[in-house]
Amino acid sequence: MINTVVFDLDGTLLDTNDLIADSWSYTLKTLTGRGITDEEIRGTMGELLADSMRRLMPEIDTEEALDVYRMYQREIFLGSIKLYEGVEETLRELHGAGVKCALLTSRLRPSTVKALDHYGITDLFEAVLTASDTEVFKPDPAPIFQILDIIGSRPEEAMLLGDTVHDIEAGLAAGVFTVLVGWSYALPPEERESAPKPDAVIEKMRDILTLVSV
Repeated sequence: MINTVVFDLDGTLLDTNDLIADSWSYTLKTLTGRGITDEEIRGTMGELLADSMRRLMPEIDTEEALDVYRMYQREIFLGSIKLYEGVEETLRELHGAGVKCALLTSRLRPSTVKALDHYGITDLFEAVLTASDTEVFKPDPAPIFQILDIIGSRPEEAMLLGDTVHDIEAGLAAGVFTVLVGWSYALPPEERESAPKPDAVIEKMRDILTLVSV
């Protein structure tokens, strides 16, 4: 019986695709003079930003790259994000039915809180765990165990909803019911055959209501 849902944020609840693409394009152009491909952008999704910086710009000081990226993203943040269709309504229905909802994201806490507050959904999560709060992250299952411990849930009664290979790998390793969102930009349909297989794929946010005990 599933009574707990752990949500990813970027690409799952929040459409940040343009935000991330624009931030990467600006950062690489500013620091290296070169552009970035869609494939490279997708490869950064779900990965810690510093790790992506070191991989894509090994010749650039990582702290400098992070500063440029984050400064630009702060300027365009609220104007470049939106909730996916059905997110707020589904969260409120889950919350009202007593389902425990938690958020596990590789985004830093300040921008995470800014987004949640902007859309008025902060109080719908029993816990929020960000890259500011843990030393390891997905695909390591440890943060899943950590947030489940915080809210008092067990893996066998929990679901993880995400949009990247990292989410799938972490969820399967943690022994939670693992769901991929069908609107994933990070893992388009043509790449899913060779990727780890989730327990389910949903095409609309409300579809998760059929998978939990409401």
